[in-house]
Amino acid sequence: MKSIQENLKLFYLGLKDKEPFFYKNKDLTTHAAIIGMTGSGKTGLGITLLEEACIDNIPSIIIDPKGDMTNLALTFENLTSDDFVPYIDENEAVNKGISISESASLQAESWRKGIESSFQEISRVKTLKESADITIYTPKSSAGVGIALLSDFHAPKIDDEESFSAYINSLTASVLSLVGIKDDDMSSKEQLLIAKIFESKFKEDKDVTIEDLIGFIASPSFSKIGVFDIETFYPSAERMKLAMKINALLASPSFKGWSEGVRLDISKMLFDANGKAKCNIFTISHLSDEERMFFVTLLLNEVIVWMRTTEGTSSLRAILYMDEIFGFFPPNSNPPSKTPMLTLLKQARAFGIGCVLSTQNPVDLDYKGLSNIGTWFIGRLQTAQDKARVIDGLIGISGSSLDKNEIGNTISNLAKRHFLVKNINEDGLNIISTRWALSYLKGPLSRDQISNLMNEKKTNLQHKISKNLAKTGGTKPVLSNEIEQIFALNENKFLSPCLFAKAKIRYFDAKKGIETTKDVSYLYELDETQNSINWLEASEDLDISLTSKKDDASFKELPNFIQNAKNFKNFERDFKDFVFRNRKLELFEAMGINSTPDESKEEFYVRLSDKCNEILEQKTADLTQKFQKEQARLEDALSKATARLEKEQREMNASGLEAIINIGSSLLGAFLGSSRGVTKTSVGKIATSVKSANKVLKNRTDVKLGEESVEAINAKIEELIQNFTNEAQALKDSYDIKNITLNTIALAPKKSDIYDEKIVLLWR
Repeated sequence: MKSIQENLKLFYLGLKDKEPFFYKNKDLTTHAAIIGMTGSGKTGLGITLLEEACIDNIPSIIIDPKGDMTNLALTFENLTSDDFVPYIDENEAVNKGISISESASLQAESWRKGIESSFQEISRVKTLKESADITIYTPKSSAGVGIALLSDFHAPKIDDEESFSAYINSLTASVLSLVGIKDDDMSSKEQLLIAKIFESKFKEDKDVTIEDLIGFIASPSFSKIGVFDIETFYPSAERMKLAMKINALLASPSFKGWSEGVRLDISKMLFDANGKAKCNIFTISHLSDEERMFFVTLLLNEVIVWMRTTEGTSSLRAILYMDEIFGFFPPNSNPPSKTPMLTLLKQARAFGIGCVLSTQNPVDLDYKGLSNIGTWFIGRLQTAQDKARVIDGLIGISGSSLDKNEIGNTISNLAKRHFLVKNINEDGLNIISTRWALSYLKGPLSRDQISNLMNEKKTNLQHKISKNLAKTGGTKPVLSNEIEQIFALNENKFLSPCLFAKAKIRYFDAKKGIETTKDVSYLYELDETQNSINWLEASEDLDISLTSKKDDASFKELPNFIQNAKNFKNFERDFKDFVFRNRKLELFEAMGINSTPDESKEEFYVRLSDKCNEILEQKTADLTQKFQKEQARLEDALSKATARLEKEQREMNASGLEAIINIGSSLLGAFLGSSRGVTKTSVGKIATSVKSANKVLKNRTDVKLGEESVEAINAKIEELIQNFTNEAQALKDSYDIKNITLNTIALAPKKSDIYDEKIVLLWR
């Protein structure tokens, strides 16, 4: 079976009329919905779509309420039975009367045959595995990679007042939902108080920790809300009850799960340092409904904040996928997640973000949101209400002659893994069957299976400051009053000492038009055996949440040179020298664009990817137009040559038969039909017949030449297709950001431009 090409920015989603069905990835910027009852194949279609994104080096943010999307991590390039063994359901194997190894062998063979029978080669699994960096995040759980959501709330970089207000209201509602307080109209006193706290601090560009929030609820830094003073609007006794509710969350043993892990920074979750797209799976099946709402709302808000820091693009920059939208985007209520989701559906297109929402029931989707979705993948539906909802959006589609009843019957009779496709960017409706997934569709993974898959990632993400936590300790050492001491937020009672150093650096280059100031920080672990500081061993630019002194803590021994220091002024001078020598501003350049001073390498890759995609789309369109023109010319020549050949074949057959009859009858007449033998008349008849025979020979020659002409044109068409394939692949390779070399520009500061340096002793 022939296999598909990987070079035209097309998603291979399945088959239409037994031929590959391709979907332009650019069309996903108008968003998509996957709709179908349980068992219709929604998850399989969603996973194949995301697989295509990975292969095209397009990053994705995946919200996984059911746990199925973790299957994207199950890519077995060799498809051996041993690959499948850890994911075989023992009970299912027993029910079938076979062993786990036998079941694994059957699955491996099934997957191999399925892939090869769907215009794909087995090597495509390896392509998928090598194309994307897949991470499974498990908020509040240590099974996968953790997400630190409650360590602090970062001040968003939003200039637009309306967007800023919407972000704060949504953030506040999500926090309140976590403690069981729901307010659909955003007007409760709890909502207004916490929103005011966030607003006042964020406008000062200050982050808010969960401890800060509790303190500000009890003792606000402002005196009025609206026209009322704070005590009239929300008396202190009632505020204390709210503070106690949130404090109970902080005191809960599960709080640690919310505060540990990587920070939810979307800009760092799109590409790795080598330009490889990241596939981020946030599985939340283990969370309660309130916790899911809290997490989804925060995640959507972070996507919006990041989105508004980027430039617009017409290419597909990233995918936001949600596997089951039920309860998060309802038509008749206003949960915290609804506002940011609607914002994304209305505005994300301009920024190249494609939203894909999956649901069992179209009536679960807000009608305003559904009207902003350009592609519908509709699987089998049973309820009249569901069918009516989608039929209304399908009637009158350009290029489709189906009426209301025909559409209804089509949807009702769709087989499993078959979908009716409406794409606003294309005419007509298509019925497709989904292709075989490259990932093993095992279903939701267990906690242990996720942990095993993410073990290496979790190990790599553990910061070295946690490696040498003291197991025993003593009382807090007595130090000079000039040495400031602070405490990191954690649950460990055995505290280890670190030096926490900060400074500001001004970078300036008039020729390059660069002027920016950076805050830098270093964390240096102390050990009682040390006698000096080596800042090269320190960790850079960490986010550290602080707390008050712990009375019941034990303290690890300090090195003598710290215990004997009167202050840290000499250390601060050395630290300034270290920063001067080592802290250069690195900028990146490629394809005629430069990174900005505040842009990381991963963030620059996003812009670089946009430019490459836009150039590739244009050049691919030009190449396609050129080849289509040449193809049309050759097909026209082929059509004419085929018509001539058919005509000549008919003439040859007719004239051949006539010549045979003429020659035969003339000869018989000459030798048998006359008593006078060969007469002058019979000689003339024979000559005429011979001429007919010569004409036959000529026709045979013309047929042969015609056949050679058809063969030659067919050869040219095949050569044209091969040239097109080669040139398209060359284009894709040349604009693949993984193949583009980044040039690094290093800008060193002046020593006089390093200021406000400070070192404190940090216990954690």
